[in-house]
Amino acid sequence: MSSNLIFILGNYKSGSTWLLKILSLHPAIRSLSETHIFNHVSTAKNFAECTRKLFHEVPWSNGGARGRFSHRVLELSRPLLKHWRPEFAFSASELPATLLDLNFFEQRTLRRALTHAPTKEEYCRLFFQFLAEKLRPRGYLLEKSTDAARYLPFIHAVFPRAKFLVIYRDGRDVVVSSRFFTENYLKRDSWSLRSSITKWRAEIEAQQRYGEQYHLFTCSYEELLENNAAVARRLFDFLELPAEERVLQNILQRT
Repeated sequence: MSSNLIFILGNYKSGSTWLLKILSLHPAIRSLSETHIFNHVSTAKNFAECTRKLFHEVPWSNGGARGRFSHRVLELSRPLLKHWRPEFAFSASELPATLLDLNFFEQRTLRRALTHAPTKEEYCRLFFQFLAEKLRPRGYLLEKSTDAARYLPFIHAVFPRAKFLVIYRDGRDVVVSSRFFTENYLKRDSWSLRSSITKWRAEIEAQQRYGEQYHLFTCSYEELLENNAAVARRLFDFLELPAEERVLQNILQRT
């Protein structure tokens, strides 16, 4: 299934969510909310801890069991939203999938399989294979892994035929956006100027180091902002996906 995977890489607060939304609306792509799987599988003490983080601490978990009520409310509100604001009414297949798109038995099966995986490589293969079989994308299964460019040799070794996309942004804007998000949205006082700059620089250097070797598609946030149609066409060409003008304009208007 390596040839049916896309990974969005790039620094935190650099436009990766926007890129994810654009790609999620293409009929041949089924996407996942951010998992941080490569970071956790590389840094967790064991697979049980890695799986706990995956099921409770990342956007893909969607709050775990605590988020099931709000997830159900969102599902029930879709018909009303489609009537009231059709441009913002996304079908289930157009939204990034989360843990809560799996039923209880599927969640338990996946959790057990991951916890007992023999290697880091097999852990990642099991995860994406399970979700591909559940979601059945027509073309690609897409995942966003911010701050993961440094793991590119590992990701490529596990999924040698996957497609890699990188979006980057002016470091000054990344730092400002990171501080605002941490202090005003997350309500934390842990933001650090030095840490934010260091992380941005490390990701940019990784992108430059691995760009040609792993055939990365790269674009800047500023380029996407100024000329999104041209970037989107280049992006779909890279993925070898058809994008008729009508489909392309619909995607760009809704994102």
